[in-house]
Amino acid sequence: MKNRTPCCLVPSNRCGTRWEPLLKWVTRNTGKGVRIVELKGDEQGKAPFFAQPVGFDGRSFFVAGDRGCDTEKLMHEACHFFVSPPERRNTPNYGLGPGPFRPVDDYVSDNEEVTVGMVQAKIADVFGLPAHKLAKLDYNCANKRHIEWDACEARAEEVYARIAGTLPKA
Repeated sequence: MKNRTPCCLVPSNRCGTRWEPLLKWVTRNTGKGVRIVELKGDEQGKAPFFAQPVGFDGRSFFVAGDRGCDTEKLMHEACHFFVSPPERRNTPNYGLGPGPFRPVDDYVSDNEEVTVGMVQAKIADVFGLPAHKLAKLDYNCANKRHIEWDACEARAEEVYARIAGTLPKA
């Protein structure tokens, strides 16, 4: 795994997102590091990248290169941090899996995933991330029948209210 430049800072990309304010906000408000990396060989299937191009080892957010937007990936991981209960904020991938650190079931995981997406949608404009770059709310759910949409929205509002004052001006 080697470090790389975030796609959002590559001059030919010109995506218009606000990477630097996002990076500063994430590190200041989570106390966690951020590594933007390129994976080699079979690293995609190893910790903390079991199935996704992002991962969290309990100390740092890792964003691997693929065709997705690095701003979207880092913002999504930070939202996971804020949605996760404090007892799981230092657990690899917040205890949601995949991987060996999975203290929650699919029901909890699916509802947290949707809540994360809702929080992310509320802050995307602050960092210049257009709505079409956001993943579908239930894209990473094991079973869409688990989702309690109203409860997820209520939780997203609660989390957003807690973090809104920490966000930089758009």
